[in-house]
Amino acid sequence: MALFDNWRRKALLALLVIAVFASTWGYWFVTTREAREFSRVTYAEHCAGCHGDKLQGTARGSNLMAESLKYGDDTASLVRNIDGGLAAHETLNLPLDIPENTVKALALFISERRQQYPTIPDSYEHYFSGRRVDSRYHRFRVELFSELASRPYSIAPLPDGRILVSEKVRGLSIVAPDGSQGDLIDGAPTAYAELLDLRGSYVGWGHLLEVALHPDYAVNGWIYLSYGDRCQLDCASPVPQSMVKVVRGRIRDGRWVDEQVIWSVHEDYYTVVPDAVAGGRLGFDRDGHLYITVGGKAAYKHLHDMNTPYGKIHRVRDDGTVPADNPFWEPADRRAASSTRHTVWSYGHRTTQGLEGHPVSGAIWSSEMGPRGGDEINRIIGGENYGWPLYTNGLDYDSTEIDIGEDLGLDFPIEDTQLPVVDFTPAPALSNLTFHRGDRFPAWQDDMLVGSLKALSVYRLRFDDNGAPVEQETLVTGLGRVRDIEMGADGLVYIALEHGETGSIVRLVPTE
Repeated sequence: MALFDNWRRKALLALLVIAVFASTWGYWFVTTREAREFSRVTYAEHCAGCHGDKLQGTARGSNLMAESLKYGDDTASLVRNIDGGLAAHETLNLPLDIPENTVKALALFISERRQQYPTIPDSYEHYFSGRRVDSRYHRFRVELFSELASRPYSIAPLPDGRILVSEKVRGLSIVAPDGSQGDLIDGAPTAYAELLDLRGSYVGWGHLLEVALHPDYAVNGWIYLSYGDRCQLDCASPVPQSMVKVVRGRIRDGRWVDEQVIWSVHEDYYTVVPDAVAGGRLGFDRDGHLYITVGGKAAYKHLHDMNTPYGKIHRVRDDGTVPADNPFWEPADRRAASSTRHTVWSYGHRTTQGLEGHPVSGAIWSSEMGPRGGDEINRIIGGENYGWPLYTNGLDYDSTEIDIGEDLGLDFPIEDTQLPVVDFTPAPALSNLTFHRGDRFPAWQDDMLVGSLKALSVYRLRFDDNGAPVEQETLVTGLGRVRDIEMGADGLVYIALEHGETGSIVRLVPTE
C-alpha cells in the first residue's frame, strides 16, 4: 500500500509539473504571438532600416504611414508597390531575400498600420469620448446614452424608448429612456462568467448572445434570445461544453415568462470550443422566418456536413417549426435524430457576426469575420456555399496561406460559391449590422450600417436594386469595440460598445 501511495504521489506531481509547464507555455505563446508574427519580423529584418521601425520613413526610404504610394494603398495595390520596390532593389544590386509568399503578408502589415488598427488588447482599452462628425451627407454628434455594468453583446431598442441589453457574462436587462440600467431580468437564461480573460478576450462557455424583437412585437410581445447553452456532468463531460440555443419569451413585471424553445441541437453537437465564435445572431425576413447564425464551434471538417449545425445559417419559422422549402430539408423519418440538415439555409461560413433583413427587398444580409483579412459582407441565398475554409481573401494569423480546405479534401470550384459582395482586407473585425430606417438621417435611408471591433468604427454601405455596392464610407471611428448597432424608435442610431470590463451605449444625433 505504501508503494502504491508513493507511486500515486509521484504521478500526481508529474501531472502537476506538466500542467504548469503547458499553462506557462500556452500563456507565453499567446501573449508573444503578435511580437513573433512573421510579417512583423520580416519587416523589421528587411524594411525597417530604410522605412523606419514604425514605418515613419528615414533619409533612405519613404514614410509608409503618410505618403501617397505609387499604386495606391489598398492591399492589392500595396502588393504591387512592394513588388515594385523589390524589383528596384534588384536593379540596384541590393536584392532583398523576401519569400514570394510573404509579400501579401507585408502588404497587410503595412495596411493595418496605415489604417491605425490597434492591437486586440489595446482595442479593449479604448474608451469613447464625445465628438462632432461631418460625414458625407449629415453632421452629427456622438453622445453617451448609457454606461453598462459589463460588456454587451446585443441591444434591442423597444418602441417606448427603452433598450433591451444582453451582456455576455452577466445577463439580460433593460436600459430606461434616461440611460439608467435596471436590474437583471429574473428567469432569463443564465449567463456564465468567463473562464479566463485572454489578452482582453473572454474565454468561456454559456454566454448570453443576441436579443431581438419579433417583427410584430408591439402586438405579441415576443422577445428572442440566443445563448450558449451549457452542459457538463449532465452531458457526461468532464469539462464545460456549450452550443447555440434560441428561445423566445416575454417580459412581465420584470420577469422572463412564457419561454419556448425555438431552435436547439442534440447534445452530441455541444463542444468545448468557446462561445467567442458561437455567432448566435438572429434576423427576420418579411415572411416571418427567423435566421440563426452558428460559427465554427467545432473542427472545420464539419462545416460542409449538412447534418451538423456548425458554420451555417439556419432558418425556422418564428415559432420554431421548420419550413419544408428549406434547401436541405428531409422528413424526420429520413434523417438521423441528431441531424440539423432540415434547418440549414446556407453553409461554408466562418464566424457570422452580423445578420439583418433588408427593409425594402427583404433579402438577408450578413457580416462575416475572416482570418487576417477577408472580412465579408454577404447577401445570403438559400442553399448556397460561401466557400470557407477553401476560399478566402485573408491569410492565416501566422501570415501563411489558408490551406485548411485543401487539407480536408474539399474540392469545389470557386464559381460554385457565393463571393462576398464587399470584401474588407485588412480585416477590421466586422460585428453586427443594421439598415437605416427613419427620418433623422434621411440621406442614409436603407443604407447598411455595420460596426467593427478592431477598427473601432462604423461603416455605411449603399447598394443598388440588384444588391451591388455603389458607395462606402467610414462614418465614424475611434468609438471603441462596436459590438452591436441598431435603429431606435426615435430614428437615432444606437451603438453598443465594449471596453475594459464594462460597456456603454452611445447614439448618433443629427446636428443640422
